[in-house]
Formats: sequence, structure tokens, C-alpha cells
Amino acid sequence: MIINKKKEPGAVSVYPIKCPYCFKQFEAEEVHFRAASSKHWATNQQTKERMIREDSVIDRNLADYYRQFGRQAPRRFPVIAPHGGVTGDEYISPASGGDPLGYKNGVLYSVKDEFGNETEKRLCPYCHNDLPRSSGFYRSYTIAFAGDTAVGKTVYMTTLINRLQFLDDGFKSMLMPLTGAVSEKYDTYYFTPMYKEGLLPEHTHVNEVVEPLIYEFRVGINKINGDNVADQTVTLTFYDVAGDGIKNADYVNTRARHLKYADAFIYMVDPMQTGAAQRLAALNSNACGDYIIGRGDAVKILESFFTQDIDFKDKPTAIVLTKSDLLKSTETSQRYFSKDSSIYRQCEHKGFLDTQQVETVNGEVHNFFGITAPLFRKNVDFMFNNVKYFAVSALGGPTETVNINGTDRKKIMNGIPQEIRVEEPFLWILSQLGIISDAPPAPEKQNGGGFFKKLFSK
Repeated sequence: MIINKKKEPGAVSVYPIKCPYCFKQFEAEEVHFRAASSKHWATNQQTKERMIREDSVIDRNLADYYRQFGRQAPRRFPVIAPHGGVTGDEYISPASGGDPLGYKNGVLYSVKDEFGNETEKRLCPYCHNDLPRSSGFYRSYTIAFAGDTAVGKTVYMTTLINRLQFLDDGFKSMLMPLTGAVSEKYDTYYFTPMYKEGLLPEHTHVNEVVEPLIYEFRVGINKINGDNVADQTVTLTFYDVAGDGIKNADYVNTRARHLKYADAFIYMVDPMQTGAAQRLAALNSNACGDYIIGRGDAVKILESFFTQDIDFKDKPTAIVLTKSDLLKSTETSQRYFSKDSSIYRQCEHKGFLDTQQVETVNGEVHNFFGITAPLFRKNVDFMFNNVKYFAVSALGGPTETVNINGTDRKKIMNGIPQEIRVEEPFLWILSQLGIISDAPPAPEKQNGGGFFKKLFSK
């Protein structure tokens, strides 16, 4: 996920851009643009004369990007390279008269083409995918989900996006999809199945092309002269990748390349991938029948992560124990956590990250891995320099298998997700990147020296 840190009020800064598709980094001045119309010049292959055509073009850069996934790129409007230096029938030139380039707060934001049309649709100069509107205005970071298949990454992503819309009012936050297409995709494939039909989304398959869900997340919003002004503006890019792919170098280099460029990680582990699996399956019918047992133990998957040439050592990493509700439902004598453990209660972060809550959960989950997966815990503690342990339940309870139109699907027995601590690992990541505070705000001082001065002056 890409995170853009907002500038200080009044400051004018232009930041490098990291493409959320190919992850190349470049200066804001280097962007290309998608033309506002299909009008372009083309070469007649017989006469070799140049003529104006009005139809969509094959964008070679975009075609190269799609080709690595075995797909054919859709035809698009022509491309404008504001500073030239490129050739091909898919390009048209900026307007020759006057100043065709438009800037906003020092960022190249629009261009007028040679046919008189203006566009603000900026593109990555390498892969020609669309860039988020906030690109160049804020610093960018990438947060990546990692973990084996069946740990619940898709379910977690779905509930996290939902939870970020309902954070405590103290954050003064707002989450908005970057485009209508993002909103429609999330609603169709994720939110509607889970929150309206009570069905788990289908598992992500290795051969699927991963299209990101991109949102703008604002924190510390205040009304200034009628406008909403945020202390921090964050662009979140969610990639729903297949867990199987983490074991495959080709998959990591194509569909999951964001893992190699991440600034922070949320690394997810199913309790059924630990030494607790056999006991859970024996004592808990939900574990045995309603939960998918992980396909590899925790330490083997971590080794796969390590061998993919992913730079993770010094980057904030949240180790997340998923399906925490599964542990609560075991017999009292076999609990790995006390019945009053914090991991079974929803977190309460009132406008800032409550580090006391984080440390309590961190200690409990660290101890759990020490009992059930000691080699995994040892490797994590040695491999990562900035790591915390968390526990979440994206559903809050078990599932059951139902047959819908001849296909077996997982249905939430509680009806809809009842999330527990889903947002906490993500909030910790944001605090490590300086996006939110990990301390309560200082009390506002009153005029005349505050309460105590007024008290003693009477």
C-alpha cells in the first residue's frame, strides 16, 4: 500500500513519485499524460504520409506491462510526453504556442496538446498506468500484505477497508476511493459478498492479474475557510495477491512485485500453521471443519519470504496472528490465552495509537508463538529489527460450508463480520511511518495561563 505523507501547512514541496503498478520511482516533472481525446497522427504504411486519425491507440508501454501477466492491454487515447524525447504513433505533442504546461503547488499537473485539448490524467512514464491524484504532492510509502494461502489476507483486506471508514472520531479521518471503478470493484467483489450476503470472497488464484484498490485516506481533517484541510493525506494501495505466489520468484517479480518495494509489512499467520493446529483440530469442531488448515507451517513460509530477495530487515513489520476467535473457543484447560485476554476485545485507539494496548497484545502473541512455533518466533526476532506481534479476527466467529448454485462457499455463521482488532496492526504501521501519533494530544492551553492560573488568582 502506498502512503503519502502530507506537507506542513503553507509549505510548497514536490516529492518523488513511486508508481503503484510498476513501482519505478521518478520525479514529478517526468510524468506523461493521457490525452483528452483520441485524435492523433498516424503514418500511412503505403504512402508513408502522416495523417490525423481519431481512434484509440496501442500504447506500447502499457502493452509491455500487461504482457508480463499474459494479457493484452486495452486500447487507449494517445500519450503526451510534456518534454518530448519519445517516438511512436501513440504519442502526440504538447501545444506549441504559449505555455502548455499547468502546475499546482509546484507539481506538473496538466498539459494542453497540439489539438487544443487539456488533460490532467497523469501517467507513469514507464508503464503508462494512471497515477493517483495526490502523486507528487506527498511523500509515498508502500505497505504490503504477506503470508501463505488460507491465512485470510483477502478477508482481512475487506474488513480493514471497512474499518478504516469508521475509526474513532478523534482521528478526524476519511477514506475515499480514488475512482468510481475502485468503489464498484470493492463493493461487487468484497463488501457485498461479506457484509450483505455473509459469504467469504473467493480465494485469490496465482494466475489472476492483480488490479489494486486505491484509496485516499485523510487524517486530522479541519474546516478552514470552508475547505476540508487534513494534517496528513495518505494514499493507500491494496493488492490482493495469492499466498501461493510468495514461494515463487517469478510471481514475486510480476504479480506481487510490491513485496520487493514495500516500506512496511503486515505479515499474517494462521494459528493452524503453528504447533497449535493438532490440538485445535482435536478440541474444536470449528477448527476442524470450518477453517482451512494452512498449507505450510509458519517457519517454512517465512523461509520462502526470506529467499525472495525482499528487503525487510529494518522496515516496520506487524506479525499478525489471524482468526483469534478460533483460539477462544477451545476448552478452558487448553487455552493459549486467558479467557480475559485483550486479543478477544476490540481495540480502542481514541485519535492516536495507544501504545499500552499494543504492548499488551504484543507480549501475549509473542508468548503464543514461543509455545506453538518457537523456531518461527526466533527467526522473526532475528530477521526483523522493527517488529510487533498482533492478533486479529476479521470475522469474529466461525464459518460453515453452504452450497450455492452447485458451488461450495464459506458462509459466516454470525451473519456478517464482527471484526476484532483488525485496524490495530495497520495503525501501528502508520505510527511508525509518522502518519499518526502514538501519544495523546497535548491539552489545549487556555488564555491567561490556563486553569491553574485562574484558580490561584481568585
